Amino acid sequence: MDQVIVDACCVINLCAAGELCDLLNAAGGQWYVPSVVRTEAMFLRVEQPDGTIVQEPVDLAPFIESGVLTECRAEAGPELDLYVALASRIDDGEAMALAIAKTRGWIVATDDRKASRLATELGVRVWTTPQIMKCWADVRKPPQDMVRSRLWRIEQRARFFPAPADPLCQWWQSCVTT
Repeated sequence: MDQVIVDACCVINLCAAGELCDLLNAAGGQWYVPSVVRTEAMFLRVEQPDGTIVQEPVDLAPFIESGVLTECRAEAGPELDLYVALASRIDDGEAMALAIAKTRGWIVATDDRKASRLATELGVRVWTTPQIMKCWADVRKPPQDMVRSRLWRIEQRARFFPAPADPLCQWWQSCVTT
């Protein structure tokens, strides 16, 4: 079974979609979140009935308490050394996720371009929000309006859109517009 460590940008996107448990269960594997990601300021944008936008905190505690996500930290030694080295180049959440993925042979879930590029250089497999959402759609086979709704929520609440070069960009766009 694959172990996947999710960074801040990806976990925000997945929380924005709603039903995080179902998304992660459909994708399979064991899911981890670095301790620094849990403590980073993470918010979703929520539109109020009057049209104003407010920030809603992302609370990972229920997912950690239920065992859907397992919190982890960089261990002393090569893992911590790599984390420190990467933190000078990318945000702490991405750095810790990547350091742990590299040293433990896990997959890193990230949508950060620089973190993805570093993961490739380090030989770490990367999963992205579009890949996870496509996997969920393929496994669960939900009605098209549910797929559209989840992707739209990610766009609106997390301000995430796949890059034009992303292999799943066209799939995403067709789901949102149909």
